[in-house]
Amino acid sequence: MWIAEVDTLDSEPIFSGVGLSFRSCAPYGRGLAFLFFVTTLGAPGAAARYRFLHGTTDNRVATSVLRSLLSTSLGRTLPKVRYRVMLLERAEANAYSTGDGTIAITTGLLPVFQGDRGVWAAVIGHELGHVLLAHPECVRQFRSVLAEAYVKASAGGTEQAPKNLVQSSVGQGVFRLKGSHGIEYQADFIGMMLMAEAGYQPEYTLILEQRLLYGLGSQPEFLAMLTHHPRMELREDRTRKSMDAASAIFRAYWPDVAQSPGGNLPPYGEIGAWTVRETDGGNALVFEVPVQFHRAAGMQVRVAAFFLYHERRVRAATAQNRAIDGSLVVNAFFKGAVNGSDAVTLETPARALATRHRALQAVVALMAGSRMIAVASRRIKLRGGVAR
Repeated sequence: MWIAEVDTLDSEPIFSGVGLSFRSCAPYGRGLAFLFFVTTLGAPGAAARYRFLHGTTDNRVATSVLRSLLSTSLGRTLPKVRYRVMLLERAEANAYSTGDGTIAITTGLLPVFQGDRGVWAAVIGHELGHVLLAHPECVRQFRSVLAEAYVKASAGGTEQAPKNLVQSSVGQGVFRLKGSHGIEYQADFIGMMLMAEAGYQPEYTLILEQRLLYGLGSQPEFLAMLTHHPRMELREDRTRKSMDAASAIFRAYWPDVAQSPGGNLPPYGEIGAWTVRETDGGNALVFEVPVQFHRAAGMQVRVAAFFLYHERRVRAATAQNRAIDGSLVVNAFFKGAVNGSDAVTLETPARALATRHRALQAVVALMAGSRMIAVASRRIKLRGGVAR
């Protein structure tokens, strides 16, 4: 628990370096102290033991995205504190915020962004949600402005829609949630609405969650983020329930998607419940992999399957399905599809694996162009007919 002083400033919002200074949200005078909890995902007190990045492209992108989120009508309802994004040199993938407006993102999380400003907005917007929740006196104003924005969006950009249709319901269920997971869902909701008005498609939130779940969730350095939050599958489901309201607001403010700060969505997708088995007699290995993908215009989409032994790729014993690095990779391709959903079957002869080890890691990956948009793995043990 931290103690902070809130000053009432009479000037307009001031941008200063990577930090932003604003007038106070509530009519507190100089010297009035209040208490707030440090929010989830990390221990800010530990930051002093690590170095911060300065002057990098990532710093500039983070600051630009932060400014855009704070410059909207919803952003101006947030607590009037000094906002800043700090990039902390740590291998652990993490992000956290404090009620005084400090948002810290570790360098271990940077691979998630892949150059997408919308994914930056999803992370920063979520942390801004925690800042708002640490200042309950500002939440009512945020919800009021959100209702007005949704009314206008529902009326096709005018203000003629009856407010009672939406004003009492938008976000109401989310703000009734309790407990630590409830707070995370609320921060997700707040962040998504901030993103939508600022020009970042709400689907970027799903892209972030899927990258964490499929691309990064199995790596030890990401466990800190995953264990402090609700299960990603549950979180994604709740995110989808808030998508309609956020999408309506986005479309009302940004009818030309290409001109929005977040731009067009990158490709994204997911891997369903997949299996791998040996055929009768153990002569071949067969993968059954259901996949979905979106926004893949002009890209070659493929599903790839390979094996690991002690974190190293198993090599190919035959020329068939041999990758450039000599490892065994089995591919299936979708040609000319922008969006797709299918169950892919991949098969390789057992003799193509250049290993005598039977306990392996089977991996399937969904690729769009050079982007890996989903990946999943499981341990298997080949036992003369069944991969367990």
